Amino acid sequence: MTMQPDPGAAGRGPAGPAMVPVEKLNLPYHLVIGVAIGIVSIFTLFAWPFAILTGIVIGKANSDRRLGRAQKTSVVQLLAVTGGVLGMMVFGAVIGGLIGFLIVGLAAFSERVAEDTRPVDQTMARIVITLLAVIVWFLVFVVAGLKINLSLG
Repeated sequence: MTMQPDPGAAGRGPAGPAMVPVEKLNLPYHLVIGVAIGIVSIFTLFAWPFAILTGIVIGKANSDRRLGRAQKTSVVQLLAVTGGVLGMMVFGAVIGGLIGFLIVGLAAFSERVAEDTRPVDQTMARIVITLLAVIVWFLVFVVAGLKINLSLG
């Protein structure tokens, strides 16, 4: 029995992030996630935009960690998550904010699905889930005949 060196070790270069082949955007998954976010958003009052942003920040950080990319927690990330959670609680009247954590999970899962795609495709996935959430949210109000009365004075 002889010991042979790992033939791939020399070609890897310095220890860095693993090179993952770039995949195509899996649009059907993001369509389903976007519709699911839109359906859940009905029960969150106005907490869902904050929940989507919070989920994107958390999902992006998790994907970077999984892929071995340089991980620097910035003040912007900390403020985004903190502000997102506080915004969810305020604009969701606490109960809607708590329900909004389902949207955080869905948006983070969307980031996980798109983590092996190009940066442009990751941005497209974010746009798709946000637009679908907005469309479903408004469609429910139109179909149900609900009226939103916002008075500031």
